[in-house]
Amino acid sequence: MSDLFQFGCHRVLEPANSFPQPAWKLNNTMCVDDNEMLVDVQIINVNSTSFSQIHNSVNGNPLDIKNRILEIVRSRGKLQNPVTGTGGILYGRVEKIGNNYPNPFGLRPGDMVITLASLSLTPLKIDTIHDMDIFSGQFTLQGKAIVFDHMPLIKVDPNLQSKKYSLELLISVMDEAGAPRQTWKLARPNDNVLIMGANGKLGLLCAHAAREKMGSLGNITGVVKTQTSKKILEKTIVYDEIICCDAFNTVAAIDSFSTEKIGSFDLIINCMTVSGSEMLSLVLTRNKGSIFFASLANSHKITALTSESIGKDLDIIGYTGFVEGHAAFTTQLLDNHPDLIRLLSQLYKHQKIKYADKTSLVFGSRGIEHILKDSRDKYVFVSSKIQEVLSSAVNVAKYDCTTLITGESGVGKEIIADIIHKASERNPYPLIKINCGTIPANLLESELFGYEKGAFSGASEKGKKGFFELAHNGTLFLDEVGELKMELQVKILRAIQEQQIYRVGGTRPITVNVRIITATNRSLEEMIKNGEFREDLFYRLNVFPIKIPSLKQRKKDIIPLVEHFIKKYNTKFKLHKTIEQMALENLVGHDWPGNIRELQNIVQRILINTKGDHITLVDTIRELASTHSHKEITPHIGGLISLLNQTECKILKATKEEYKTTRKMAHNLGLSQTTLVRKLKKHQL
Repeated sequence: MSDLFQFGCHRVLEPANSFPQPAWKLNNTMCVDDNEMLVDVQIINVNSTSFSQIHNSVNGNPLDIKNRILEIVRSRGKLQNPVTGTGGILYGRVEKIGNNYPNPFGLRPGDMVITLASLSLTPLKIDTIHDMDIFSGQFTLQGKAIVFDHMPLIKVDPNLQSKKYSLELLISVMDEAGAPRQTWKLARPNDNVLIMGANGKLGLLCAHAAREKMGSLGNITGVVKTQTSKKILEKTIVYDEIICCDAFNTVAAIDSFSTEKIGSFDLIINCMTVSGSEMLSLVLTRNKGSIFFASLANSHKITALTSESIGKDLDIIGYTGFVEGHAAFTTQLLDNHPDLIRLLSQLYKHQKIKYADKTSLVFGSRGIEHILKDSRDKYVFVSSKIQEVLSSAVNVAKYDCTTLITGESGVGKEIIADIIHKASERNPYPLIKINCGTIPANLLESELFGYEKGAFSGASEKGKKGFFELAHNGTLFLDEVGELKMELQVKILRAIQEQQIYRVGGTRPITVNVRIITATNRSLEEMIKNGEFREDLFYRLNVFPIKIPSLKQRKKDIIPLVEHFIKKYNTKFKLHKTIEQMALENLVGHDWPGNIRELQNIVQRILINTKGDHITLVDTIRELASTHSHKEITPHIGGLISLLNQTECKILKATKEEYKTTRKMAHNLGLSQTTLVRKLKKHQL
């Protein structure tokens, strides 16, 4: 381990014997070891992919963004977004230098530095966040960080800082410095180059790097989404042509390019900070050409697999974080190109105007309709609460992290898992589902991990693959994860941490590449307090939580769901039944402890048991009273009259909660306003 001391492996708390970047948690106590340097942190610049994800997950709420940053650092000892896996960089003052720190820059306490190593592997402690620039992802704060002896950095002299650009701009471009340097290395004179995301910080840096290499030879085309961005960039000298299109809609975007340009580009620099534009890059690149993904958001794997399937020989280059000399090169870009500084400043000014107009800076629900197209027959909704759930599911799909789905039984947790898998790059591979509560504990281990031949009495002579192996490269959905026994929880934790499993009776580790999605209707936090669930496993599963509200909490969805189930079972049973408004309102007034599953069963029974073609209020009362939910409708001695009065009161209560005026209530219930007022008084509502 002593040879790895320089890389900070001694700071890893969990899992043991790993490097700081992939580790879940680091020791962020600020006692300085001999090979370390302590920095008083003043500014952090959060990686654009990470900041976009955090911003989007909290709908841009500044306080929630700050709290999320603090929460990540508190729980992990470093700033590594567990969803994206990315961090950022820092600016601060050298406070203390260890005796054996190599110190190649001759640093002294009091010197100012920008670290070029990611905060995803830097022990960090934040005391207070003072301010946040939502447009650059920069935070001014009070904190401390440990710098290891192998970490690259640059020394900044505030007194000699260039008057051409601000310190904040320098920090911002340093976080992206590897990409423009790599672009410079890839570009050649006479190349036909395409920059996707041409108006963003990364796109502007890469475009100027390519122009620096190519000079006046060759052609650089930029892709932007809005006409405003197109007009701005058309006034610059770095781009030869600007094309306006939606890069996430490949088919429509292709129409924006002339026929001779499709498949003609020698080099494509994809600077998009969210995934979805990979296919457009693939189509536009010539055979034997190159694609460079300048951002971590893009999928190298899915592009490689698709290029293979269409027989296109491409050099696909993934994100390059460190390229030797990248900091000096990018600083020189700023010094040599005043127009680059102007464009970057104009970019932030334009983003501030957009934000003031309440336009999201990052993608929100893009692609939801397309992804849910196959699921609409299973997930019907109109409420904003479910819209938020589905937005979260689609957004987290592109990040290869664990997701914990919680909610009462019957709310549709499995469908959310389906949607996440369909929207992810693992979609071509299997989605394996297992209900941990339905398989006996003594069999569950062999089902999950498989077994070797002769592992136990009755085992197959050939052995058997478990669900982890069957889900390789795909997704494993563990429903009712709260039912796992403690001894099995340990093995699942190890599988997540090490990406390896052992079959029952086996001694050879098997590498598995699996995304884990779990679901439960239990409170795992309470189970942890009671010693029934491992806290370390909970944190690994709960990287991105999604809570689905109960049907009682989203009553707006009940009528569309009822109408959907009536249509479904009319088709299945070859019926032509309809339902009256009062019957619908009665169903809305029910609490539905069994949620969508209970509603579906009730509607099916109503269709079967109703004798005529018209479902009435009495039909719904009868079915509800005949189920376990009859406890909510307790008839008194008065018999049917009493039962009807109770139901009428429930309907009026539910309608009053939904509509603010008696006029709207009366219209919805098909009553005159006078009759409605009389009934409200009767029930003291």
